[in-house]
Amino acid sequence: MWKQEWRSEPPSWQVLSISRSGPCVFSQNTRKNTELHHTCKITTSDPRALPMNFLFKSISGFQFPYSLESTPSVTTPIWEATNGHRKSDSLPVTVFSFQKQRNGALDAMIANAVHYAKVLKLPGILRVVDVLDTNQNTAYVVTERAHILDTKGLSQHALSLGTLQVAETLELLHAQAKVVLGTLSRGTVFVNERGEWRLFGLELCSKISDLSHMKQNVSSYLSFVAGSGLEVQISPSSAADAVLLSKFIQSIYSHPPSEWKPLLVGLEQGRLTLSQFLARSKNTQPFQSPLIAMYQDLREFHIKDPQGKVVAMSDLQRNIMDDPTVLRGSTPGFVEGHLIPEISQCIASILGAQKTQALTATSANVITFVASIMELTCSDDPVTDSASVFAHYVKPLIFESFKSPDRQLRFLLLVYFANYLEKLTNNEVSDRIFPHFVQGLADSDATMRIETLKKIPDVTPLITERQLNNDLLRHLAKTQVDADVEIRTWTILTISGLSKKLSPSNNRSGILATAFTKSLKDPHVKPKLAALYGLETSLELFDVTTIANKILTVIAPGLLDSNGQVRRKAKNLFRLYLSKLEGETDQIPADDSEEVEVDFDASLRKENGQVIQQFMSNLKLSTPPIMSQPQTHDLAENTGDDEWAQNNDEWAQNNDEWDDDEGWEGDLVDDIDAGLSKPTQETKGGHQAKVHIGQVKIQKSWNKDIENDDWDSWDQPADLSTKAASKTSKPPTSKVTAKRTIIKASRQKKDQKPNPIAEKAEVFEGFENDGDDGWGDDW
Repeated sequence: MWKQEWRSEPPSWQVLSISRSGPCVFSQNTRKNTELHHTCKITTSDPRALPMNFLFKSISGFQFPYSLESTPSVTTPIWEATNGHRKSDSLPVTVFSFQKQRNGALDAMIANAVHYAKVLKLPGILRVVDVLDTNQNTAYVVTERAHILDTKGLSQHALSLGTLQVAETLELLHAQAKVVLGTLSRGTVFVNERGEWRLFGLELCSKISDLSHMKQNVSSYLSFVAGSGLEVQISPSSAADAVLLSKFIQSIYSHPPSEWKPLLVGLEQGRLTLSQFLARSKNTQPFQSPLIAMYQDLREFHIKDPQGKVVAMSDLQRNIMDDPTVLRGSTPGFVEGHLIPEISQCIASILGAQKTQALTATSANVITFVASIMELTCSDDPVTDSASVFAHYVKPLIFESFKSPDRQLRFLLLVYFANYLEKLTNNEVSDRIFPHFVQGLADSDATMRIETLKKIPDVTPLITERQLNNDLLRHLAKTQVDADVEIRTWTILTISGLSKKLSPSNNRSGILATAFTKSLKDPHVKPKLAALYGLETSLELFDVTTIANKILTVIAPGLLDSNGQVRRKAKNLFRLYLSKLEGETDQIPADDSEEVEVDFDASLRKENGQVIQQFMSNLKLSTPPIMSQPQTHDLAENTGDDEWAQNNDEWAQNNDEWDDDEGWEGDLVDDIDAGLSKPTQETKGGHQAKVHIGQVKIQKSWNKDIENDDWDSWDQPADLSTKAASKTSKPPTSKVTAKRTIIKASRQKKDQKPNPIAEKAEVFEGFENDGDDGWGDDW
């Protein structure tokens, strides 16, 4: 057994005497016993201010199982309350330490409190986690985490609920445990993490059938707690709790409810029991509070089956929606530690039931419960803004709800989007929110699309640059051509808001110009006005080159719009951009080194005259000679047998000359290749005669050139076949064939008597074959 003894009180240096199978005496600075090598220095004169686990840490091989804060949260003449955590699992606890001072009455009360802490396991008492009473000088009662009652800022609904909880606990102690508490005061009422009012202070707790302990120690207790928050005025009797309840209610209410005044008087005088008070007061207005109805639904929630939880939570959610303000001013911890965890558990139960039995619960239940949580934590004026509650309960619910295909659930998340988005990190938004959020732009419901568009300005500061400049713009390009006018309008407004956030290296000016151009061509007025608004807000984003080449051409069509409002806006905006362009133009340095003096009107007239003159000259040279019909007949009539006989010798004499110079052949080929620039042929006798042969070859050559110059290729391909060829089924002869025919005919002249008419016929026969290509018909 460990023994702690204070040699003097209150000394500046405490000397401890500890025994462990043998005495271990600590002096002021040194230790006589060599079994434990430890020197401690205590600088406080109050032994109750010592760390509560001091003894356990002072003994080698033993560790106090709870880590405690350095200062107690509550200090009374009998006990101290210090918050801490259990080392094994970090469970938040509150440790009550009782310092035994070898005083008979005090030690008896401490022993009584420790005893009832072990045996009383009632809901209204602070839940006891552990009791450490192995030390003769200090006893520890470890309970759930709790803090002393503070009624400041609590609403009437919260006070009514707390009063009901205290009254029911006292009635439970009387009816089931058969004990009297006897210490009810504001200093013995605690609030746990679930916002429930719980009782502590079991020093005078006694059985109703045996009040000897209370009678023996009540006077000592009153003397110990005089002037503290534990002070009470009672007489030891079974009605002590009723009297203390009346005084407690009057202390927490600035003005007790008028309906309770006769009831409180009856309690204080001992004429009403706790059971009678509860029976009569439950029908009064304070106990008809909707907050009490919520608490009644939640109190037994943990023992209900999944279907019962859905029913209870539906009633709870209905009460919240009927009067949302009822939870404001509630006891701290009620919403954070009680209501929200229960709703989250109910949602988990519903989702689990949906997987196993689809007809057990519907998605509508989930939506209503999610709406309750979002209203409590993510509204414009939330009931609670606890970061731990949001991280533990709300954040996972948001992530899972965004994955849901239920359109109503996703729309609900968009309603509270801006309020909870600021509580998330950039990575959480870009990885777990944005990929599902952006799908709303492609939703089949127009309301979802436009609501998603309206929330884009909230999400853009938290997403990555790739998501902004690539993924988001790709979806906006689709909504810009949406069938709904409002969606098209909001799309261009959204792009206008994003214009300054887009990356300049990602062709920002081109993207904006394209987007505004499309909207200016919209058949409705609102998208046009939105595009003009976007151009006005994006003025500073465009350089002068972009303004000159793209922006002014985008705004200019608006000057001719049928709507007068659009025209006026476009006109003002056009002037605004033009003034900026002119201002930049004035700053460009002048360079007149390449200045040229020209008269374009005179140049155009001169150039036009030169073109006409050149064209007429070319036309004159390329025009074929036309042989008049009368002259041809005269030539044929005047040429008789006498003349042919007379000139026969001349033909024979010149026969060698034709052969040497290839005669017709050479002249004909030369004339064909040269285009017969001269229309007449001079005979040997000095007469000039128009030769029909030259006319044929010139027309063929001209037609051939026209077909090969590709002029009419834009309309239809040239038809190289001829009409005559289709009739005779013979391929047209080429110039080479005609040439060979002429050569053959001139060689035959050497072997036989020359016949000018025959020779002339043979020459024409070759041209008839060569000219059978149909160009004559076309001409």
